Amino acid sequence: MRKLVCMLVAIACACNLFAQKKDVSGIVVDSEGKPLKGIRVSVLDTKIRVKTNKKGEFVLKSVQPNDTIAVFLQGEKGTKFMLGEAGKLLLKIDKEAIRVDNGSGESFDSLFDKQVLQEYGSGSVITARKIERNGYLSIKEAIKACIPGVNFQYTDSGEEKIDIRGSKSLTLSSEPLVIINGSETNLNSADASCSIYDVLRIEVIKDGLGYGAKGANGVILITTKK
Repeated sequence: MRKLVCMLVAIACACNLFAQKKDVSGIVVDSEGKPLKGIRVSVLDTKIRVKTNKKGEFVLKSVQPNDTIAVFLQGEKGTKFMLGEAGKLLLKIDKEAIRVDNGSGESFDSLFDKQVLQEYGSGSVITARKIERNGYLSIKEAIKACIPGVNFQYTDSGEEKIDIRGSKSLTLSSEPLVIINGSETNLNSADASCSIYDVLRIEVIKDGLGYGAKGANGVILITTKK
């Protein structure tokens, strides 16, 4: 009997969690109320990324109240804020911040931060929350699913290799530099030695010039929780 009760409670919780998912629509305007086209809006740690249409409108599908919304201006800066219970968003862009009106009768300012754009705007960062939310089973799988412009190929020996910048030579290796907690390795070794559930953050740097010749093919930085 006790097992049955526990099972019913678990099912009810799961149904409640599923019921919280919803579609949220919104519009982005400038300080004078004119709609802005091509503004990127995304839900952090998910694959949900959209752009506003010519009327400044966008729709985020199957989101949850605890999701974090990020808004990026073209090539400049970004900001992020918690969605909450909003069903419709009005985002008014000013010089330093976005005024967020979530339809609750209250509004707030979300300040622009270049760091938000650097970490999330290019889609180059995979967080532990994103890994857990999507159930990725390996570092390779997470990179394949989350990082645009990354190619995986199988060699004649059956080994899988990664290319994040495009091959420039038929003879030289195009594999990126992989650094896990400050130590250089390769992606196959990193995947074999590090459980995906221990990963705190994966960052893919396509232009790895700051790492010298070793970073010519790009850099993958892996940070673990331990």
